[in-house]
Amino acid sequence: MRIIRGLQDGMVMQRGFDDTCDIIIELNCAGVPQTTAGQLEPLGQGRYRLRGIPVGRPYKLELADDSASVQLSGLYVGDVWMLAGQSNMEGAGKMRPEHLDYEKAPVQSVRAFYMNEKWDVARPQLHQLWASADRFIAEFWRNARANSPWGSPEPPAVERSGVGPGLYFALEMRQRQGVPQGLIPCGIGGSCLAQWQPGAADNYYSAMLRRFNETGSHIRGVFWYQGEGETGYAASELFIGRMQTLVAAMRSDFASQELPFVQVQINRYAAADPRSDPYWIKIRELQRNLADRIPFLETVFSVDCGLDDLIHLSSEAQQQIGARAAEAMDWLCGGNGLPSPALDKIWIEPDEYTPFYNNIIVRYRNLHGDLLANGVPSGFFITKTADSQPERAISKIELRGNLVCVKTELSRDLLREYCLFYAFGNIFYCNITDSAGRSIPAMGPIKIGAGR
Repeated sequence: MRIIRGLQDGMVMQRGFDDTCDIIIELNCAGVPQTTAGQLEPLGQGRYRLRGIPVGRPYKLELADDSASVQLSGLYVGDVWMLAGQSNMEGAGKMRPEHLDYEKAPVQSVRAFYMNEKWDVARPQLHQLWASADRFIAEFWRNARANSPWGSPEPPAVERSGVGPGLYFALEMRQRQGVPQGLIPCGIGGSCLAQWQPGAADNYYSAMLRRFNETGSHIRGVFWYQGEGETGYAASELFIGRMQTLVAAMRSDFASQELPFVQVQINRYAAADPRSDPYWIKIRELQRNLADRIPFLETVFSVDCGLDDLIHLSSEAQQQIGARAAEAMDWLCGGNGLPSPALDKIWIEPDEYTPFYNNIIVRYRNLHGDLLANGVPSGFFITKTADSQPERAISKIELRGNLVCVKTELSRDLLREYCLFYAFGNIFYCNITDSAGRSIPAMGPIKIGAGR
């Protein structure tokens, strides 16, 4: 008896609709295999479906054939999630005392299938590319590291950064769903969508698919954070088609046509060439509207989040993003969460005190409570055209329940020709959230006179 793939010590097995495990394993065995927990259903060519072990933790299991047996322990049944994308999914947040404290007493039922192909408790630093079983990924990391200011192809003895959103997503999902959580980290810093397209033998998609098969060939959903690599003319033109291809391939290969998919709208790059600003704006707007083209997809927003360097979210921000993504995923999965805050309508109203001036009213839906800001509400811009620079024409931003009032000293006719943005280019400060701390979306350009 030998387990080839799909089952190992310490793993989280994905549950099925009956709240028992439902995974596919591959065995090399003599005769008919037997299990001490659940039931094995033969699928042919050494593949079996393992079912019938209830949601919970932890379990021991013994598989036996006519000549030998294999014992496993520390098995959990719950929900398993694919983590994929580029460096903000991989994580570059700084390790702070609270993260070190968590590692001393981690939640045992929140686990990860690390890149060394072993299951263990999930930690703030989930992505260890240097240990990847996919040699091209490990070599990529080591070459990049050697040619960076670090100057060495070896990981440091103590890694002081690398905090991503995955652990915090899983902790919040455990709180919401009440079952063990498993993570499959596959994020690759610097990766672009072209490297995630299906069909190639050795690319990031094929590596992700291999890891999917190693972990039971059944997951609950995908948490995706990528887009910075698409902020050029050619890549931004291909963005929608490549995302549609990627999600369709995942849903086909993961055998779930309604597989929930949560993405993060990109933040900013503080050192970006200003000439690239239009493409950052474009990608954010395409991401905001992607659910109109791809069903069972939700987008969470990060433009209010702080950075730990020029482009990577801080560890505190990663905790926020993980929790926001969990609520969106909970909603997609039929739980009690709300979808992300969304733009509902835009219109123009005369100012109540000086009616010859006009204000832009922006209404939002899917909010917990009222809109709030930490300090003076900030982040809105208006431009004369879709591709011009912001005008110095906003006097004040007021929050009124689910409305934002953008005050101007412009006539109605002139304002109708302007475009509205929330977040512009790569130099902005956005701080408007709902009462649960969820950011409103970056948006624009939106023609103000066209409404919505």
